[in-house]
Amino acid sequence: MLEVVNTTVFSLENGGGNPCPVVLNADSLTTDKMQKMTKDFAHESAFVLKSTRSDCDIKIRFFVPLHEMEMCIHATIGSITVLVNRGMIKHSPTIVETMLGPIKVEWEVKGSNLDVNVEQFSPEFLNVNPTVEEICKALCIGIDDINNFPIQSVSTSRYKLIIPLKSVGTLNNLKPNFEYLWKLCDEFNTTGFYPFAIEQESKQCVQARQFPKRAGYNEDPATGVAASALGAYLTENKVFYPLKDGWNSYKIIQGIAMGRPSIIKSETFIQENKIIRTRVKGNAIENSSVFVRETSY
Repeated sequence: MLEVVNTTVFSLENGGGNPCPVVLNADSLTTDKMQKMTKDFAHESAFVLKSTRSDCDIKIRFFVPLHEMEMCIHATIGSITVLVNRGMIKHSPTIVETMLGPIKVEWEVKGSNLDVNVEQFSPEFLNVNPTVEEICKALCIGIDDINNFPIQSVSTSRYKLIIPLKSVGTLNNLKPNFEYLWKLCDEFNTTGFYPFAIEQESKQCVQARQFPKRAGYNEDPATGVAASALGAYLTENKVFYPLKDGWNSYKIIQGIAMGRPSIIKSETFIQENKIIRTRVKGNAIENSSVFVRETSY
């Protein structure tokens, strides 16, 4: 029997956040069985295994209903929370083996909460991106709805297309042409659209929505990988000014249009005017635990 712990990650309030089933002791599962289980769960899912590397403490594999992913931050936070709650990991930082290599995860118990920080990589910025006209066609909006900052695909682990909009109202009323949006993702080698609008300029807060490329669902209520890329974008383009040496922090609100309000903290570390580190902070809660038979899949 396999234990599946249902978690919710990045919740801003009751009913918010991104669900993530965490499957413990999944070493006996084949890739095909992991994929079938994820399709059955209908959410991004994490499978916790013993590490195959001497420099890592655990291994996590990440799936959406239609395919495996190299990295998923909210599933990492959900997994670490479950493992700490069960005493299966006892020291911070915890080094997680992923398809992208080792990822450092720092965690700290604060009262009834567990704060989890997931490190990512130095950012990469693509110079070839869709035109404003192509973006407007995909999002079904007008050119005047686009803000003056660049449209750019950014990665701190997986590429997301960052799209600046002028208003939160426009953001939350988006009704994309998904087939065309996915076509642009294929053409420009990005894994999803991440439009955003400034929420509270004085508090370095933005709202965003995530439309992933053929994941098995059209929108995600909270996306750590995209929020990390957006944090790097906000820093690189000096959307909020002034910046400081050391950690710069941004609050990213997501999931409002879905009725699943979520909050993600994205941070970038600046040294000599260059981003050298990125990380995402968040929390998870456990909702329920069930046991399933491996033979069911």
